[in-house]
Amino acid sequence: MIYEPAKRTIGQLLGDAAKKTSVPDYQRDYSWNDTHVDYFWQDISTFTRNQNEATLASAEYFIGSMVRVELDAGYELLDGQQRLATTVILLSAIRDNLRPLNSRAADRTQDRWIAEEADRTGVKRYSLQLSTYDRDYFRRRIQDESKDFPEPNTKSQRLIDAARRKFDSELRAELDKKVDQGERERWLLLLRDVILDHVSTVTVTCSSEQDAASIFETLNDRGLGLSTVDLLRNFVLRRAGDPEREEIVHLWGDILEQSKYVDVDEFLRHYWTSRHGDIKSQRLYRVIRQHLEAVNGSSLDFMRDLAASHASYVRLLRPDFEDSRVNDALHDVADLKAKMLYPLLLSGLSRAESEFAALLHGATTYYVREGIVAKQNGSRMEKLVFAAAERLYRKGEVTRALAQLHGGSVTESVFNAAVQDLKSLDTASARYLLREIEISLRNGEETDVARQPRIHVEHIYPQKPKTDERWNNHSEYVGKLGNLTILSRRINTSIKNSNFSIKRVELAKSELFITQRVAQETEWNPERINLRQAELGKEIEKIWAWLQSISGVTGVKKIPIFQPMMGKFERIQTNTAHSITLP
Repeated sequence: MIYEPAKRTIGQLLGDAAKKTSVPDYQRDYSWNDTHVDYFWQDISTFTRNQNEATLASAEYFIGSMVRVELDAGYELLDGQQRLATTVILLSAIRDNLRPLNSRAADRTQDRWIAEEADRTGVKRYSLQLSTYDRDYFRRRIQDESKDFPEPNTKSQRLIDAARRKFDSELRAELDKKVDQGERERWLLLLRDVILDHVSTVTVTCSSEQDAASIFETLNDRGLGLSTVDLLRNFVLRRAGDPEREEIVHLWGDILEQSKYVDVDEFLRHYWTSRHGDIKSQRLYRVIRQHLEAVNGSSLDFMRDLAASHASYVRLLRPDFEDSRVNDALHDVADLKAKMLYPLLLSGLSRAESEFAALLHGATTYYVREGIVAKQNGSRMEKLVFAAAERLYRKGEVTRALAQLHGGSVTESVFNAAVQDLKSLDTASARYLLREIEISLRNGEETDVARQPRIHVEHIYPQKPKTDERWNNHSEYVGKLGNLTILSRRINTSIKNSNFSIKRVELAKSELFITQRVAQETEWNPERINLRQAELGKEIEKIWAWLQSISGVTGVKKIPIFQPMMGKFERIQTNTAHSITLP
């Protein structure tokens, strides 16, 4: 039999004197946040509170299954590290609170279930050893009784520290309710014994790493909920040779170090999509695994490519290009939450960085026209963008990739009609359109136009007018683009739902052209909204146009990427007459 399922208590798992448990380096870091830790604490403390001497002997609290592989040196834990590590954190808090009340009980807690220390050599054997990313911090902060522990400097270390502080706070709150030291000691010992002897798991122990990995993936398929990152790290490191593992671990460390800024699971999907086209998140791990197995690809080569792409991806999310206007345009993509564009932009950085500004402009134009103005189906847009990303990565041709986007766009007549009826925009989209129109109206002025949260979208005719000032056709006009402008947060807060006679006085204080023009109006009504909608619509058609002209070759259309008065995108590159030829 390749595996042995058996019920084991937490005390049996942590107190095994012969074989200790470790988390392999390919597993995820500690990831439980305050919500997870609070659920764990509430479950354990409620279970403990409901017990008495008569019920405790047969009481049991089940916390799920765990998967491990038995090796000569000990057990490697494939599933269960979050629960087991959190239990050790709680035991360390119990140990430290027991210390002034019963030092011998504190010593036993430490030596039997946290870290056993050899009398002669002083060498410690830890009941649970985390992966290389958290190992040293977990020992010094949790497992060693030391006041000299380091400051956390990664996301997982901050979560470990937060869990320990959470348990310290909860224990102090409970101990403060006890009338004397004896009652406090008895409660801490009861809590410790409940955790060790009455909290149980079904632990699947495998005889080989391959069998454990297979069960690990099967459990995930049946709802365990492991991330693509967890599964992929498991697979890549498992199939790598020993000489490669150190570098692979290092490369994963570099990627995970940026997890505060980059969703690594999302990056993995965008990375694969940029090279191979559309793939759904739930299928991603198996597709990558099957590809690497089919081509017999090197784990190390894959990781080097993944790490290089991740560095490019970080630049997209935290842009550091020499041209500040490219950085500004990437901030626009982030503000719009236009995540579907990242695979295409990632392919551009991989294959055609010299033409990246043109790609960025074309991709954003497509997103605005299709997603914001024409309100096209997001799945259909994604499919087209991802196909363009794959083509760009394989061929390195920005013009052809953009031609694909143009070929899948709505007609000019459909776009223009949508512009004139543009309404019910989400706040981010409305703010972006109005901000870009403001920049265009300035015609090259270098005056900075603020971003969120300093700039707000204001409904000129208010969303919640006073009862006697509400229009009969309120819902038809309140959300139209012609009824929106942008303001600084200070002005926006002060005018709230005032009528136009009051509001225009405050609008006049704005430095924004688009808002000053509204303040020049003497009244505000549906007719004025329609007129302003038409004016703003002309600006939108100009700024986000796919211009068409006929080349000298019969039947071949060319689409210039830039045009005069294109706003900041036009200013990114003006020396080259960029155009794309439709296939």
